[in-house]
Amino acid sequence: MDFTPDEHGLIRRRVIIKSGIGTDSELRSAKQAGDLQSIVRGVSAPVDEEQLSHDATYRRAVIAVAGRSRVRIVSHQSAAVMHGMALLKPDRRHVHMTALSKGKVEGDVHVHQGDLAAGDVVMVDGIRVTSRALTACDVARSGSFEQAVSALDTALREGVPIVELHAIVARFPYAEGIGTLRNALMVADGDAESVGESLSRALMVGWDDIPVPTLQPSFYDDEGFIGRTDFGWEGKVVGEFDGKTKYLRSWRPGEPPEETVYREKVREDRLRALGLIVVRWTWDDLMRPDRLHAKLQKALRQAGIIA
Repeated sequence: MDFTPDEHGLIRRRVIIKSGIGTDSELRSAKQAGDLQSIVRGVSAPVDEEQLSHDATYRRAVIAVAGRSRVRIVSHQSAAVMHGMALLKPDRRHVHMTALSKGKVEGDVHVHQGDLAAGDVVMVDGIRVTSRALTACDVARSGSFEQAVSALDTALREGVPIVELHAIVARFPYAEGIGTLRNALMVADGDAESVGESLSRALMVGWDDIPVPTLQPSFYDDEGFIGRTDFGWEGKVVGEFDGKTKYLRSWRPGEPPEETVYREKVREDRLRALGLIVVRWTWDDLMRPDRLHAKLQKALRQAGIIA
């Protein structure tokens, strides 16, 4: 039987049964035949020919759960995925929602208690979600310092005025996790271009012997503009986080991948020709912070920036 999905690509059991379009038996048969896949309890979707990304899969689950309640608002990490906000190690185990009722976990839903003002709620694809500003602050309050910096950096990068973030802190002075939010807001910077850069800086803040870097400094040589680097120290050392997004940003339509890598190599050679010490690191280094710390120490000492 052909079940037509809604505007979100979802097939809701209650709609199918109530409208007389189909029966439970027919829904089960469609799943067994491989035509439908379960998203959450009571909600299915046509089987995708191409595998969805983790974010896209989770986003669909969020939309499915949001349809169960008229009083709960999608929030925290779930609101972030609706807004398309990049986060560090987001919690995808549950769909996060906020309501006046007591906070609790109900199966696949984590309900957070909160009194939301009218300006705290916006519509995204027909779903009520918390605003970008409140979403970033909620994520920051509920996670680690590194996750908080990443969420706030993302919000600022996407145009959320920093005064809105400070206003939320002022509204909830005794909220759980407010200290983490305050500390992260002190160093949040929209010039960070990726989650990896945000995590890198959050780690650096915790190391007393690593000076605070300048973000996105520009460099030129006799040939003109070389480019911007992720981090810079006193015009002597530059730092580059090598995540996948860096090469995607550098990629030009129709260009072979090896050409993109070659251009990055030429760019680095030009930076070194200026006398700069170039330090590069990857996600593996961020997962083992001691390695990143050692790389930065070595370069900064070589440049005479630290003893």
